[in-house]
Amino acid sequence: MLAKNHRLTRREDFSALYSQGAYAQLDGITLKYMPSGLAQTRIGFPIGKNFSKKAVERNRARRILQQACRTHIDSLKSGFNIVVMLRPGHKELTFSQARETLQKLFQKANLFKQ
Repeated sequence: MLAKNHRLTRREDFSALYSQGAYAQLDGITLKYMPSGLAQTRIGFPIGKNFSKKAVERNRARRILQQACRTHIDSLKSGFNIVVMLRPGHKELTFSQARETLQKLFQKANLFKQ
């Protein structure tokens, strides 16, 4: 699980990201990101009922994405809000797939430190 100061939780922050954030997508995982002006990078994982009606499957997908982001959180630039979304057809996502895809997405979005 991500540390509390790295979690994006407020509805207003999610709304701002959806309306104003930049976009990157690869292999069923989508990033929306924008600068926040804060000292740390915060990441949110909106996995809704359109992904699966079963809470077990939604929570498993969310945990996999959180762990994959946790491996990269120290190497990300500070001061960004990021939302990581998963398309509904990717219920068989593994940790290694998620980690590799997120690494490519963070590089594509230029979110890694130099």
